[in-house]
Amino acid sequence: MYHNEHLVELPQVPADELLAMIRGYRQAMLFYQAFATGIFDALQEPKNADVLSRESGYGADRTVFLLDALTSLGLLIKNGDYYVISPVTETYLIKNSRFYLGDLIRMEYAQETNQNWELLQPWLNGEFEGHEAHDPMSVFQPSFIHAMAQSTLSNNSFQETISLVSTHPCFSSAQKMLDLGGGHGLYSIALKQIRPDLNAVVFDLPQVREVTQSYAHSYHTELGFCPGNFYEGELPSGQDIVLAFDILHPVTPARKAAVFAKVHRALNRGGYLFYKVCFLDETRTYPRKAAIFALKQKIRNSYSHVYTLGEAKHMLNQVGFQIEKTVPSGDKDGTTIIARKVVSI
Repeated sequence: MYHNEHLVELPQVPADELLAMIRGYRQAMLFYQAFATGIFDALQEPKNADVLSRESGYGADRTVFLLDALTSLGLLIKNGDYYVISPVTETYLIKNSRFYLGDLIRMEYAQETNQNWELLQPWLNGEFEGHEAHDPMSVFQPSFIHAMAQSTLSNNSFQETISLVSTHPCFSSAQKMLDLGGGHGLYSIALKQIRPDLNAVVFDLPQVREVTQSYAHSYHTELGFCPGNFYEGELPSGQDIVLAFDILHPVTPARKAAVFAKVHRALNRGGYLFYKVCFLDETRTYPRKAAIFALKQKIRNSYSHVYTLGEAKHMLNQVGFQIEKTVPSGDKDGTTIIARKVVSI
């Protein structure tokens, strides 16, 4: 096919981001398959392909191609014929690192996650209707909680969120704080380290307790745990602060409102709620992370609903909270709503 246009004329719209998406899958699959081999842990000390081959059983003439490709991605450093892990790999991909992301990586690349997207066309055609029930007991297993902890520790907004809560006037006088669905308890642990006298309790499913306590122990912090399902029954009363971070996505607005009504009842008059998730904007197209998550959840569960910030603020007003302010996170993917209980309903 021939075109009359001059070949040197380029499109007015650059294709860089589109090409990155097209080619990103190839790099992502290379990364995950290499991670699954355990090659990064094996290269904490410099080795050449021959040594690595003898240790792993892989052919040296083949292994060297993998090593060079991983070097091109910045995951390894090559010096002559020797390879060693890069700083980013040492920080996030080595099992004994405190910032290890292994559980998060396995969750993101799980077969079930990929199957969600394979259902997109059948879902659009009406051939598949997602009515997958949200079963917290099956979803929130230890591996999932570890993945969430790893995501939290690698997120730039973690320290910012801790600072937001700890510098708020309510924090210095608070006696009791409930970390709703707090899982790993890292937010509570960090806040307890600032105020050791604070009575901080993680409220989560019974099977989460061991993971929560393991993180508390690793950071030498005493942390309470209250087993329960916040969809069922009431929450412990007499709270001065309730944290609600990254919870309640895959349920209906009515179910969300019912949980926050319980939060309202659990708080003392004048108590504070800190509610942080990745809210959509009013166009429901930004942030990208939230828009993609909303689609993914809807494919599997037609009842799911990701709130816009406006919807969340309206819901909190309806159950009796007064919105003090909203604070966007430094990672641009989350916003914290600070709300005060001013009336009893």
